[in-house]
Amino acid sequence: MTLICSGSLAFDRLMAYPGVFAESLIADKIDQVSLSFLVDRVKRVYGGTAGNIAYNLGLLGEKPLVVASLGDDPDGADYMRRFQSWGFPSAGLKIQPGQLTASCTVATDRDNNQLTFFHPGAMLTPTGFDPDSLDQPARRLAIISAGGPAEMLSLAAAYNRLDLPFIADVGQQTHAFGPDELLTLVEGALIYISNAYEFELFKKITGLDLDGLFQRVQTVVITHGAGGSELLVPGRGSQHVPPVPPSRVFNPTGAGDAYRAGLMLALSRGEALVSACRLGSTVASFCVEVEGTQDQNFTLNEVLARHLSVFRETFIFK
Repeated sequence: MTLICSGSLAFDRLMAYPGVFAESLIADKIDQVSLSFLVDRVKRVYGGTAGNIAYNLGLLGEKPLVVASLGDDPDGADYMRRFQSWGFPSAGLKIQPGQLTASCTVATDRDNNQLTFFHPGAMLTPTGFDPDSLDQPARRLAIISAGGPAEMLSLAAAYNRLDLPFIADVGQQTHAFGPDELLTLVEGALIYISNAYEFELFKKITGLDLDGLFQRVQTVVITHGAGGSELLVPGRGSQHVPPVPPSRVFNPTGAGDAYRAGLMLALSRGEALVSACRLGSTVASFCVEVEGTQDQNFTLNEVLARHLSVFRETFIFK
């Protein structure tokens, strides 16, 4: 199966704050915030939603097609070489002249609360990728993760036109859309996936409740960080998927993208939805053990072994 990952490609600067952000906030002065946090660790790492998902899929033995824009700066050239070294197809990548590659600064406090600042750069310029131009493999699965709003909308329309199953993963771009655009973006999705906060924001912007969302998507997956995830299917209620204990917790950044990679792999192999969510949880557990969103270095066999030890479930992946 061809797996298509669209979203952002960025370089992240990860910062660790030894305190708690909330302790510096004054409730009745929240509209006049002027704060500086002294961090004790900074690291530059490869990131972006599409890059993170694709990286984890690569570790799982896949060669996904990444759809994203890069700047014509050294960062863009660096990322392009990285994809070439993995043997990933390049049909969905576009270098945008005169633009910078997207960058992100993420600060995490002692309680794993995060502040994120993102400069989109080249990400806002659509790649012009047309999924109809691909050879027609027997089966395809796409994910539309947070990226340039225009491209997110155009890909959703194209996937619906082609009857190509896709996962709607609006994520941190939820606030960038109006209600009609959000509804257009998720319409026809195989799965709508979101963390709990962004799901509440989605409902607030669109005015939809869960039943209303089920009129547009087949399945909903809500992630809760260390609380695991929730699988919701019309007529079947909610099923909790527990988190997989990592060997240590270093940094949660990127765990959601790792979860999506595991989810996509299992779905591409015809596994049941709950099994796919469980595999997502397993892959995510490796990500939180390291600092960067692409610092983990697991094998498929290691993932399957950990999965078996927690869920007593075996996959036969060839």
